[in-house]
Amino acid sequence: MNPAHNATNDGSSAAPPPVARTNRAAPRLLLIVLAVAAVAGAGYALYALGMQRGMSHQSAADMARPPAQTTATAAVPQGIAQGEDATRRHISSGIKAGDIDPVAGRKVLYYHDPMVPGNKFDKPAKSPFMDMMLVPVYADGGNSDNSSVAVSPRVQQNLGLRSAEVVEAMLAPEVSAVGAIVWNERDQVIVQARASGFVEKLLVRATLDRVQAGQALAEIYVPEWIAAQEEFLSVRRMQSTDLAGLIDGARQRMRQVGMGEAQIAAVERSGLTQPRIAITAPIGGVVTELMAREGMAVMAGATLFRINGT
Repeated sequence: MNPAHNATNDGSSAAPPPVARTNRAAPRLLLIVLAVAAVAGAGYALYALGMQRGMSHQSAADMARPPAQTTATAAVPQGIAQGEDATRRHISSGIKAGDIDPVAGRKVLYYHDPMVPGNKFDKPAKSPFMDMMLVPVYADGGNSDNSSVAVSPRVQQNLGLRSAEVVEAMLAPEVSAVGAIVWNERDQVIVQARASGFVEKLLVRATLDRVQAGQALAEIYVPEWIAAQEEFLSVRRMQSTDLAGLIDGARQRMRQVGMGEAQIAAVERSGLTQPRIAITAPIGGVVTELMAREGMAVMAGATLFRINGT
């Protein structure tokens, strides 16, 4: 068919078939996809090449520089092996702790097992703990643990350490310490009333007053003593030859009301009633408790004073 005759009768041109347009766009799209794939492939190739070179450089560096832990671990057996060789040499040469190692030129302090360093031995021998020889420790060696003590300045500041030159001098006898001052309970007495009565005179006015042994503390008026003393004096005034039993009975009644031998002797000597008693201090010391006041009534057995010896 002639293309010139594809025009319609009204003079307009006919649209090209859709199939022809699709055929022209397909090659262009294919080219774009191939270009994108080529760029992506080139980028991935460059990335893989860079990663491979970086890993190869890192592996080479790691192989050239062994890790510190491996070096330190390998150095330990080497030092122990040298120490065991020195111990075997000491055994054959008869060297012990305190001698000078002629090879090392240093004094041997002691021998120990590096695996159990807390135990020290005076002679070279096999370790009783491990299947190995003991290792010598020298006086100026780096493995000596008692040659010196190093304390950092920060620790000295925190602990408040002070250092001074060692000199020969007398130690100061004074020691500053914290304590509490208390009374000696083994040297303490309690003064009580022997009978019921009234405090007529108080000779100690306040606690912590110092008193001497035998010093009068107070005077107490005891009314019930009067009857017992008058009975005793009445028996003595009787004109009879058989009064010993009555006199002993009257004297016993004075003891029952709380009179002491000194008060009874004073009544016999003076022939007069003694209704007042002087309370005295049994020991010398300080009055630590004062429960008596002038004019107060006291009962038999009541505590009047507490005295601590000094």
